[in-house]
Amino acid sequence: MIELLEGFEHDVVAIKARGVLSSDDYQQKLVPEIESKLKDHSTIKLWYEFSDQFEGISVETLWDDAKLGLFHLTDFSRVAIISDSEWITNMAKLLACMAPCPVQIFSKEHLPQALHWLTEADTV
Repeated sequence: MIELLEGFEHDVVAIKARGVLSSDDYQQKLVPEIESKLKDHSTIKLWYEFSDQFEGISVETLWDDAKLGLFHLTDFSRVAIISDSEWITNMAKLLACMAPCPVQIFSKEHLPQALHWLTEADTV
């Protein structure tokens, strides 16, 4: 399940993943939120937080994730990934190597640093 998070700057799509992510999560929540933000901004930032209750992602959702990346390849200016899970961190490091924008991975104890890094992109 994807939960849209509030309290972030207008150009930030902020989500928290828990349970098993499904194709519906992407199609009904994430994609519309991204496309809505892109109506007002040429690029956006992504806060992608993984809950301790995150269990994984369905095979069909992996395809949705790949399509999302292709269609919005240059729409992200920064991506902050927040997780305490070693396997998610390792996966994120691998994917960060292929991303066309800066990607940083933070543990949950470093949420303030993650937020600062994500929002400082406007001044860099």
